[in-house]
Amino acid sequence: MPAQTTGRPRGTEAPLTAREHHAPSRLYWTWLAGTGVSALGTQTLVFGLVWHVALLSPGTAAAVLSAQVAPRVLLTLHGGALSDRIGALPVITATHLALCPMALAGAWAMSLTDPGPALMVVTALALGTVDALHLPASASVPQLLVPAAAMGRAMAARQIVLQGTALCGPPLGGAALTLAGLPATYAIGALAYLVMLAVLLRVRSRARRTPSADTAPGPHHRVGRGLAIVFGAPVLRAVVLLTGAFAVFVIPFSSLLVPVVCAARGWDAVTTGTAAGAFGVGMACVSAVVLWRGTAPRAGLAAALGMLTAGAGIAAAAAAPGPTAFCLLSLAAGLGTGAFSTHVAALFMTGCPPDAVGRAQSVVALAQWLPLLWANPLIGVLARTLPVTVLLVLWGTGAGAAAVAALCARPFRTAALPRPTPRPGRRGG
Repeated sequence: MPAQTTGRPRGTEAPLTAREHHAPSRLYWTWLAGTGVSALGTQTLVFGLVWHVALLSPGTAAAVLSAQVAPRVLLTLHGGALSDRIGALPVITATHLALCPMALAGAWAMSLTDPGPALMVVTALALGTVDALHLPASASVPQLLVPAAAMGRAMAARQIVLQGTALCGPPLGGAALTLAGLPATYAIGALAYLVMLAVLLRVRSRARRTPSADTAPGPHHRVGRGLAIVFGAPVLRAVVLLTGAFAVFVIPFSSLLVPVVCAARGWDAVTTGTAAGAFGVGMACVSAVVLWRGTAPRAGLAAALGMLTAGAGIAAAAAAPGPTAFCLLSLAAGLGTGAFSTHVAALFMTGCPPDAVGRAQSVVALAQWLPLLWANPLIGVLARTLPVTVLLVLWGTGAGAAAVAALCARPFRTAALPRPTPRPGRRGG
């Protein structure tokens, strides 16, 4: 396993204490705070964008959402290659230098005139293009700032922050729209990007970067090299394949299957929201435990058992006799999802070669996005012909089968995260 950088200032060669081995560095927390502010600004901006086009027509809303997703799918692999080539932090800085004036220009333009559908689509395309460059770089930063033994806690904290921004962004966007109109959502985004740029000034001055050893002559060759690295390593390959199955069978549960099931059974919107919220609470609880206590020693085994638990909860929800039991089973599925996501993210991050982490993260991101492009429409089609109980059993069984396959793969089942190795003679060691 390659040595991990620690977020110490350049020139610092003192060994890490036991406490530093166990916990992410202060520099990581600084970066994560800025990332949370930036993500909250993006969530607010996108909510205002989607709300505005939804008032125009459902077709326009669908076009805008597709315009944001398409560049991610097409350019993410190249975004990961760029991150490995010039460094994750320079790429994040460049994307925020582009986002900030774009958001300010949007706020100014929309305060002067009512934007039409064409401008909304162009804005969504720009956001999606920047995301394709930013997301792989952002996902690779923990390897720059966190020792390997603390990676589980670092990834759990990142998951909590991103989940929190996803929950808080739409209410903030709604309040901004109500009080000040659409330009306010863009102004909030611009302010958030300025905050992140200030954070990046501090982080970039102190973080170290592993120079890329990839001498491939062009971006397409570097992308191909990244794919070869991921699919050539048994554990990384297993994580990518399991992540794809997770995207098909587990991710649509709270966002699509829960509303479909509740509507079919005649339950009200409060029950639907409670069931979806219970799933999120389960994920958050496991993330908080991992942040507090760290990951399980056998991360691969914990991830597979977590997905198996999620699948069992989804399948068992088919037999739920009432809303309370359905919400409890949704909570169980969320607990399993939290165990899966926290452990598999740390396992993947520590297994990535330092000079290819951006490309590896872009591959695992595509493993989530591509299946969702057809999984959600497939659920919509099947829901017209199959009872919702059959859908729940099918999707829960699919998640369970993928987990069993992972358990049967010995390299993944036995994969473990590095443990702290305190140095003798140091305080705490």
